Amino acid sequence: MAYKHKYSPRKIGTIVDSVHIVIGVAVTIMAVFAIFEPVKYMFLFPVIFAFAAVLSGVTGWYSLVTYQRRSGKKAAGIIYLIVAVLLTVLTIISAVSIWGHN
Repeated sequence: MAYKHKYSPRKIGTIVDSVHIVIGVAVTIMAVFAIFEPVKYMFLFPVIFAFAAVLSGVTGWYSLVTYQRRSGKKAAGIIYLIVAVLLTVLTIISAVSIWGHN
């Protein structure tokens, strides 16, 4: 008996697109606040990096799962996951440096 996927790639693509839109809008709004008044909204920088890490991780996971037989897309997925790890490290460093002073 063949294994059936719970979601089709098209449905997963729609979910990934929705995640991109929601996180993209949230990051844009937070970045505008953080740029115009950085001292007041400094606490947003680790949150922005965390959202960017989630977004990169979701994109990398989607590329690896969907394009298993295309080496170029698979390599792009691996690069996205590496960027997600680096953004996670940046999130931790910025959170410790900003939130650790309280």
